[in-house]
Amino acid sequence: MPCPTSRPTNPIRNRRRPSSLTVLKCEMRTYSREEFYEFVWSKPATKLVNELGCSDVMIGKVCKLYDIPKPYPGYWAKLGNGKKPSRTKLPDNNDPDLQSLTFYRHEDYEATVNGPPRELQYDEEILDALAKSKSLGPVIVRDTLRSAHLLIARRREQIEKDNRESKIPWSERNYDAREERKPTIDVSASSSQWKRALRIMDALIKRVEAIGGSVEIQRSGYNGHTTSTVVIIAGEKITDIRLREKHNQVRIKNKDAKYAWERNRTELVPSGLLMFDDGPSSYRSPLAMDGKAVKIEGKLDAMILGFIKEAGEIRIRRREQEEIARQEAEAERIRLEREAELQRRRDALERLQAEEQRKVNELLSHADAWRQSGLLRDYLDALCERCVQADQAVPLASPLADYLRWGFAQADRRDPLCETPSSVLDETVDESDLEQCASVAPKKPR
Repeated sequence: MPCPTSRPTNPIRNRRRPSSLTVLKCEMRTYSREEFYEFVWSKPATKLVNELGCSDVMIGKVCKLYDIPKPYPGYWAKLGNGKKPSRTKLPDNNDPDLQSLTFYRHEDYEATVNGPPRELQYDEEILDALAKSKSLGPVIVRDTLRSAHLLIARRREQIEKDNRESKIPWSERNYDAREERKPTIDVSASSSQWKRALRIMDALIKRVEAIGGSVEIQRSGYNGHTTSTVVIIAGEKITDIRLREKHNQVRIKNKDAKYAWERNRTELVPSGLLMFDDGPSSYRSPLAMDGKAVKIEGKLDAMILGFIKEAGEIRIRRREQEEIARQEAEAERIRLEREAELQRRRDALERLQAEEQRKVNELLSHADAWRQSGLLRDYLDALCERCVQADQAVPLASPLADYLRWGFAQADRRDPLCETPSSVLDETVDESDLEQCASVAPKKPR
C-alpha cells in the first residue's frame, strides 16, 4: 500500500459535486474563465494568495489547467515604474469543463478548487480521530521504556533472548526445530539502536490506540507463516509498518585474505539512522526517517495524521465506488426496464400485425372465392347459352339439369356474399357412435 504521508497531493480537486453539508462550512468564490483571467492580471501573486487562501503554486496550477496565461516575469515591475506592459491574450477554449471554477475556502484548511477540502469530506469518525490527535498534543518518546505495550514487551523479550543465544557457540545451543517462534512486532535495529527503536514504536502504538486505532500483527502468506505489523485506523487497514535501522553498503578490501571472495567484498553496516517503511519488500519512499535536522521522534505526529487522513481517503474512495456501483445498477435497471418495455411493445405489435395479416388473408381468400364463384357462374351460363343456341331443351330431371343445379350450388358455396348451401363436403363421421359400439361389444375370453 502506498505511503500515506509521502503520497503527492493534488490541490485541484475532482469536479464531482460536493455535498451541501461540506459546502456550508466553506466560503465559495466562483469565477468564469474570463473573470479569473482578469483577476490574475489585476494584482501580484502575493496579494492573490491572501485573498484566495491558497499558495501561488496552486494559482499557477489552476491557470495551467484552465489555459489561462499568468503575468510574465517583470510585468509588475514595469507596471510599477509607470510603464504600460502588454498583457498576454487569453486564448480561446471551448471546453465546457473549463468555463468556470469555484474556490472553496475554509479557515482551517488551504483553499481548494471545484470541491471542498478533503478533510471536510471525511465522515464523523475520521474527523473525531483528527480532532483527538490534535488535542493530545505532540507524541512524546520517553528516555526510558516504562509500562511498555504488550507488543513491545514481547519484542523486547525476543531481542534479549536472541542476544543471549548469539553469545553461545552454535554447537552448544539448545535449539528445537519444532519450537515455533511467536510472532512479534516488526522492529529491527543494531544493539546501539534497538532500545531507542522500541521506545519510538511504543509511543507510536500508544498514540494510535489513544485515537481509537490499533497496531496488530497479522499472519499472511502460505499457511500463515509470514507475519506483518499492520496499522488500523477506524477499522480501516492503512498500511504495513516496520521500524528498522538503515544500513550502508561498505566496500571491504583485504589483499592478504586467503580466498578471493574475502579480498573484495561488500558488507551492510548499520548507519544509526532509524526509518519507518511499509514492509520488507517495500520499494517506496519511507514513511518517516531520521534526518539531519529532525529525528524520527519529531515526525511521528505527521505520520499519524497521515494515517488518519488515509483512512478518510479509503472511505471516500469506497463511497465513490459504491456510488458508481449504485449508478451502474440503476442504469442497468433502467436498461432492463426499457428492454422489457420494448419487448412488450414488440410482442403487442406482432400480435396486432398477426391479427391484421389474418384479416388480410381472409379478405384475399374471400375475394378469391368470390372471383372463383363468378367464374363458375360464367361457365354455367355459357353452358346454358350453348344449349339454347343448339335449340336443345334441358329437362328438369336430366343429368345436365342436375349438373347445372349442382354447379350453381357450388358457386354459391364459394361466394362469401351468398348463403352457403349444404354439401356432402360439410359432413363428418360421428365418432361417438363408434365409441358406443365399442362399449357394448362383447369382451373376448381370456
